[in-house]
Amino acid sequence: MNYRVKKIDAAVDQLDWAIKLFLDHKAYIPAITLAGAAEEIIGGAISSESAFQQLVSSLSRKYVIPSRVLSREYLNKAKNWLKHWKAMKDDEYINIELETEAIQYIVRAVTNLATYEKRATSETQRFFV
Repeated sequence: MNYRVKKIDAAVDQLDWAIKLFLDHKAYIPAITLAGAAEEIIGGAISSESAFQQLVSSLSRKYVIPSRVLSREYLNKAKNWLKHWKAMKDDEYINIELETEAIQYIVRAVTNLATYEKRATSETQRFFV
């Protein structure tokens, strides 16, 4: 069956599932990838107003770190590592705090949605309680 899906609705669905997986199953890895995807989709619609862009601007100025390095090495490291396979032996493992990373991506996606549509998902309130 063929469905017509609006991109923002797909992002909201991804965000809701990220929150459900985080809260109900402590499934941090899929929560990171789903929230990260939602954050990117919604962030693309609001560009410079996105939570990610605001973080990059603020932290780059405060710590004098180039935005490209800040993005790749700090703010998106977990998401990028989970999404891409690099043929380097040192990229086979990563040391990260999964729960903290999942929270970060969910909050960034929720913030983007609130900026874009001034609304929350059905799971957002449960996340913040």
